[in-house]
Amino acid sequence: MELKWIKTFVIAAKYENFRMASEKLFISQPSVTVHIKLLENYIGSRLFERIGRKVVLTEEGRRFLPHAQKILSVHSEGMTDLENFKQGFSRKLTIAISPLIAASIMPFILRNYMHDYPQISIDIQVLESKDVLASVLSGEADCGLSRMNVTHTDLTCLPLYEDPVILVAPHDGWDSENSPPIDIEELFSTYRIMSHNHPEYWDHLLLDIKRNYPEIRTMVVSQVHVTKKFIEEGLGISFLPISTVRRELMEGRLLEVRNHSIALPSSHSYFVTKYDHSEGRQFFKFLKRFSYT
Repeated sequence: MELKWIKTFVIAAKYENFRMASEKLFISQPSVTVHIKLLENYIGSRLFERIGRKVVLTEEGRRFLPHAQKILSVHSEGMTDLENFKQGFSRKLTIAISPLIAASIMPFILRNYMHDYPQISIDIQVLESKDVLASVLSGEADCGLSRMNVTHTDLTCLPLYEDPVILVAPHDGWDSENSPPIDIEELFSTYRIMSHNHPEYWDHLLLDIKRNYPEIRTMVVSQVHVTKKFIEEGLGISFLPISTVRRELMEGRLLEVRNHSIALPSSHSYFVTKYDHSEGRQFFKFLKRFSYT
């Protein structure tokens, strides 16, 4: 059985059209037919049947398809690993990162890490914090950067940095020197509070806000980047980690609102591992070199 037969079968199954398969594979349509026939003879089953001008998978073809896809995937992974080895990448680090961390601090961190450790091949998984923990636990990722603390006998969760949380509102157009003071009560009555874009601090924070301002209206927006866009468009306000809005504040797209009636929390980020390995220890030490606030 040749790999090109498998590849032809998978592409033909995707489009259910031998002509389109030939175009995608840059081979003639008769060659597609030959590859399929040779594969069918090898496995002893018909993989396609014709219905009018269309070819569709037989029951045997549907059964074999996921195995064929797995064969191609294993081959691709093997070739990638060999190519990395030939290029001098002798080690590999797979990192699972929450979207909030990935969009705020990681571009700068990774740029410096890849410069200092060019021999390490890096794969990035961008996952929600709870899925970061699951990925590390299953062994799919070597380590994780999460906004959620975890207590698990098989995981080590180390604090990475603390991030002050601030109240963020749409910019009012005034400059900082001439702007009139903002009335917090009026702000809360005008805008909805967009909540639960961070996995840790919102439940306690909302209780504190409601004790002081019981008439507030809320709207759950689970992603920070969506929350920021909504605030820019005047749809609401929110309490966000300062590292996630620093650029928008500097560019005058968002406004930090000071208040003294609510005790603001801090958000935290964590480094999560399951196994003690040299690349993970090295990456954690590298992360600790930076100031995040």
